[in-house]
Amino acid sequence: MATRAATGISGSTPSANHAAIGRDLASRLKVKVGDPIVAYAYRQELHLTVSRILPRVGVAGFNLGTGGRNTFGSGSSSFTVFVAPGTLAGVAAAAPSGGTPLPTPQQYLAVGNRGGVIAGALRSDRVNAEIQAAVGPSGAKVLLIKHDLLKSADDAGKSFTQLFNTLGFFGVLAGLLLLVNIFVMLAQERKTEMGMIRAVGLRRGGLVGSFSLEGWMYSLGSAALGTLAGIGVGRLIVVVARGIYSHGSGGLELSFSAPLRSIQAGFTFGFVISLVTVLLTSVFISRMNVIRAIRDLSEPVNSRHRMVSALVGLVAFLAGALITVAGITGKSAGLTLIGPPLALLGAVPGLRRLGLPRRPLVSAACFFSLFWEIAAFDLIRSAFHRGGITIFLIQGLILVAAAVILVSQNQDVIGAFLRAAGGGASNMSLNLGLAYPLAKRFRTGMILAMYSLVVFTLTFLVVFSHLFGSQVGKVTQQISGGFTLVAPSNEANPIPVDAVKARPDVSVVAALSTTVGEWRSSTAGTDFKDWPTGTYDATYVNAGTSQLNKRAPGYPNDMAVYSALLQDPRAVIITPDFLRSGGGPPSRETGVGDAVMLRDPQSGRASELHVVAVTKDLANQNLALVSPITLQAVFGRMVPNLLYVKTKPGVDAQRVADQLNGQFVASGPDANSFARIVTDRLTQQQQFFHLMQGYMALGLLVGIAGLGVVMVRAVRERRRQIGILRSLGFSGVAVRRAFVAESSFVALEGIGIGVALALVVSWRLVTNSSFGDNLAYSIPVTGLAVLIGATLVASLIATSAPAIQASRIRPAVALRLAD
Repeated sequence: MATRAATGISGSTPSANHAAIGRDLASRLKVKVGDPIVAYAYRQELHLTVSRILPRVGVAGFNLGTGGRNTFGSGSSSFTVFVAPGTLAGVAAAAPSGGTPLPTPQQYLAVGNRGGVIAGALRSDRVNAEIQAAVGPSGAKVLLIKHDLLKSADDAGKSFTQLFNTLGFFGVLAGLLLLVNIFVMLAQERKTEMGMIRAVGLRRGGLVGSFSLEGWMYSLGSAALGTLAGIGVGRLIVVVARGIYSHGSGGLELSFSAPLRSIQAGFTFGFVISLVTVLLTSVFISRMNVIRAIRDLSEPVNSRHRMVSALVGLVAFLAGALITVAGITGKSAGLTLIGPPLALLGAVPGLRRLGLPRRPLVSAACFFSLFWEIAAFDLIRSAFHRGGITIFLIQGLILVAAAVILVSQNQDVIGAFLRAAGGGASNMSLNLGLAYPLAKRFRTGMILAMYSLVVFTLTFLVVFSHLFGSQVGKVTQQISGGFTLVAPSNEANPIPVDAVKARPDVSVVAALSTTVGEWRSSTAGTDFKDWPTGTYDATYVNAGTSQLNKRAPGYPNDMAVYSALLQDPRAVIITPDFLRSGGGPPSRETGVGDAVMLRDPQSGRASELHVVAVTKDLANQNLALVSPITLQAVFGRMVPNLLYVKTKPGVDAQRVADQLNGQFVASGPDANSFARIVTDRLTQQQQFFHLMQGYMALGLLVGIAGLGVVMVRAVRERRRQIGILRSLGFSGVAVRRAFVAESSFVALEGIGIGVALALVVSWRLVTNSSFGDNLAYSIPVTGLAVLIGATLVASLIATSAPAIQASRIRPAVALRLAD
């Protein structure tokens, strides 16, 4: 019974003229038990009645594909039909003669390993070797269905995990900066109190323990609440992502899972990070001079501090220089980005001891760091061939850090400009609002970094969402050439080419022949992988081909490559994701000049080819295009089962595609206009960008909340100063305006840094790399206006309560010695 249940097929075998179908097919056809369906096989109609609808389990969950990249396991959907034994053989025997030779029904033997879903799949390699040895040269092919499907799912899961972890790191870092900022403010608020406690005998270790105990309790509570909130956010993300990726036969079915181990890991990770941050902050705060703390004086910079700073700077300079050399020589993108800024930062203390002023040194180091992070991709291209999303993380962190330090070092210049623009000394509210953030540069820098990190990422996502969404017309032209729709059909019973040419709304039809071949490339592993393979005719070339992304030297233009391939049996044109599986890249992408092997899975005939060009993304139905000579020699047949159609001017291409699907339903067509194909793909990408924007908005909430918390603490810290101002005639409205000006100043600086850096980086990425070959750069004015406006308004709302509280402070109460 267990074995029967594992197949997913329950009940008796379907009787004649009945079928058990999978739930995905039932959903697609909108049928239920008892409904009639018609199957088209071997140029015949097979009328069946649905007897059962099966869940996607075991054999009932097989995905045989539709000429796609893998024979099994292309996505989660499975469109299966099970009929009575002998039905297919009978239909094949009764097939009409003539026309394209029809393939015989294929037989599959399902083998299940011991050990369950995961453990059993781990035995696949050993079992495969034993089965291969047993079948010998019989021509049987072993497909590691579960092994490959689990590997694809694992690769896709790792890609998603890396993406969310990388983007989430910006939010985590913003939270850490908020935590440090809060504890520094608490320490400064209690500076006199802690100095007096130290004066009466409390050791530094005791002060660290008492201060970190408070942080320990905060960390414990916040980690618990954050874990619960994280489960809810994860659930919401899965629901949204399911709607994005569940469409089509290759869709992914995402399900939410929150195992106890993951929850424990998340709680522990958050708690430990918070606790370590609090502990290090406490140790730093405890290193105070008791007398100065009691008198609330700032700590002086003495010769010992300068010596320690110089030594640390020397170590940083040497480490940065070594990292730079290692990054360039070892072609490591991450080290190449990190090294020069670290060396520059380390050089500042040493140059300071030579008498050079601090501000010009730091400003110059920051300027060069910004330049390096943006221009390094062009200056040292060899180090960035194997980049990834981690490079975006490193670049973003260094850019934001350099910009924040640069702004912090020159805040007085910025403040002077704003005072002059705002009316000078007469504008008391503006002067009071700028005084505090300009005086407390560390706190202001922490808030700027919080805002800048998250706004940088959000702006980046907004820009690329806009770029992909605005490229429908351009990308459609690039991949379609001179055609308007494409119509793939069944290789055994293709759409008649002459019937399509005879339509009055069609002007040109190019007939391509496609099949599924086995390919091997040394850059993508040593095993053969199924991949769609095809060829074309002269009509396809003359009407206008899809654009190429790269081509081999010696070809003056794209047309020359396509024309030469017709007569070159050793050449192949591939797509950018050739032989990729599971959504992740191979160890190295197959590119122009690489050698590949094509093999017929039935006869074993093979041919070694060389890549002469790589198409644009989405082009050529993901086909590896070879010469007609090659296709005939390897597969022994050429069946025109993929039609590229050019409709007459003014004709709705999608309407024609829908009519072809209905007119030649027995051929199993899936005709679509190129505009629909591009729109669907770019819409999915835009939806994913919107999901990422929502995810990153959580980090922005941390920054806004941090500004609100800082303003609350600032009101309490400056309570007596506000009381003095009020007693001297400063109105409550003026106080409120001062706090609004302060929060606006900090928020706008953070927003400006994040937006400016993201625009520069995205522009460089689009205009100076192969990534942007399909894109024309433009700035999403409306999207950025919404982002900036919403962030600023939310920041003002978060600080409105502290501002109102400050304006209502009564002078007599504020000037009392005790609260």
